[in-house]
Amino acid sequence: MKKFIICGLIALSAISVTITSCNKYEDGPKFSLLTKKMRITGDWTATESIYTTTSGSSTTSTISGVTLSIEKDGTYKETDPSGSDSGTWRLGEDKDDLLTTSSAPGSVEEGARILKLKSKELWLRITLSNGDKIETHYEQ
Repeated sequence: MKKFIICGLIALSAISVTITSCNKYEDGPKFSLLTKKMRITGDWTATESIYTTTSGSSTTSTISGVTLSIEKDGTYKETDPSGSDSGTWRLGEDKDDLLTTSSAPGSVEEGARILKLKSKELWLRITLSNGDKIETHYEQ
């Protein structure tokens, strides 16, 4: 019986270390049974945007009319009040970046850092060439 309790405590310790080290994204989740690809695919609606300058000042705006559909087959479609764009997507090597390539001629692959990826919540951050950052929050 004593051996069984010790084995149980060792297993519990191993599981707790594994769970606490699973925090892939800055804002979570800490643990998920769904794969990253399963969580990111679906129809997303932008709700909020935070623009932060290199000097540290930030502006938060509510967004409406912006949707992002990410398909399991590696395609995406983004729609906003000014039009739409479509193309292909993939996760970066460490699965902490969403990389997209528009189907428009001459397009290059663009990346957005995944800050949060839950089954119903996605936060992406784009860093502009001048160092400013745009963080966009989506809900499913």
